[in-house]
Amino acid sequence: MEFRYQAVNAQGQTVAGIIDAGSEREVARRLRQQELTPIEIGPAGRPADAPHRRVRGASHQDKAIVIRELAILLQAGVSLAEAVESIGQTHTDSAIGETFKHVHGKLRGGENFSAALQSAPLTWPDYLFQLVAAGEHTGKLSQALQSAATQMEYEQRISSEMRNALIYPAILVFSGIAATLLIFIVVVPKFASILKNSRSQIPAISVWVLSAGMFVKENLLWVGLGAAAAVLTAVSLVANAQVRSKMMQTLSRVPILGRWLVETEIGRWAAMLSTLLENRVPILRAMELTQNGMRLTAVKHKLQQTLREVRGGKKMALALAEVQMLNVTGLNLIRVGERSGELANMLRTLATLYETAGRERLKRFMILLEPIAILLIGGVIGTIMIAVMLAITSLNNVSF
Repeated sequence: MEFRYQAVNAQGQTVAGIIDAGSEREVARRLRQQELTPIEIGPAGRPADAPHRRVRGASHQDKAIVIRELAILLQAGVSLAEAVESIGQTHTDSAIGETFKHVHGKLRGGENFSAALQSAPLTWPDYLFQLVAAGEHTGKLSQALQSAATQMEYEQRISSEMRNALIYPAILVFSGIAATLLIFIVVVPKFASILKNSRSQIPAISVWVLSAGMFVKENLLWVGLGAAAAVLTAVSLVANAQVRSKMMQTLSRVPILGRWLVETEIGRWAAMLSTLLENRVPILRAMELTQNGMRLTAVKHKLQQTLREVRGGKKMALALAEVQMLNVTGLNLIRVGERSGELANMLRTLATLYETAGRERLKRFMILLEPIAILLIGGVIGTIMIAVMLAITSLNNVSF
């Protein structure tokens, strides 16, 4: 049977070819005899064996699951190379499978896991590489990977809560717009003939509403195309990372909702820093990684200032107090953690407190949002109906 292979030679160059052998293990053995490090081996006759086959992407949740899977395999006593190879074979035709095949080739070439993972095409959180490097240094790679998976799952949960929090307001806005358009298309045009009565004294608001209803009905196709274009534009803008970032900066200044976003971001920072410190990442490097992972500019700037102060020899609690980032409880937890040497545990407690506080603030926001949205939508629809009723009653005020 013929097998197609890709390998790396002693000069670090990638070579490819076809070998007739009984199994993939025999191909790998032959390549190593030729001082070649195999990267990928597969049947030569498979469809689209060139790299043009469709590769499924990997979500943040998929990445967290596979890191957890790798940690469990290592904890069960499976060697790193074998665990990586197994994951690469399990996740065939996916970005994760391609990544772990790449990592497996690097491991067989003598490279350490953190460097191999960092050179892979799939994007990972920066703190993962530091946790893996720390795990390799301390001999506790499985624990480091478990911590990384927990942090990735935490961030995924926070992101899901943010998205879910914005879904309800979006539904209210779109339902209000749809109800308004429905009234303009179906109800208002039935009374448009009132505009043709030259002897009636129609209020200005009624004239505007009836004229708008007739315009929408007469140009329904263009209005529909415009609405569809607006929706597609909004979706494409939301899909853009820079636009989402600007939206978050704007929302962070909104009362109640903005405070929730800030508290959620601080909770993420505390959880991430705790995870890094638990796995013996140096505190300055850990602080640098966590500040780079922040999405709110205001929080990121405060953390950058805090890092400068800590590098200058100042205590973290004092530096955080100067930038006014944490409340009194949070500062006390940091201060106690620094004095007792339990900073990682105190940061984990701080993350839990801010996560809980953020959820409560979000609940209050949603409680206020529903009646406000209903009042706004009801006000718009009520204004339209009042305008129609005024137009009808104006028929009784005919001037002779």
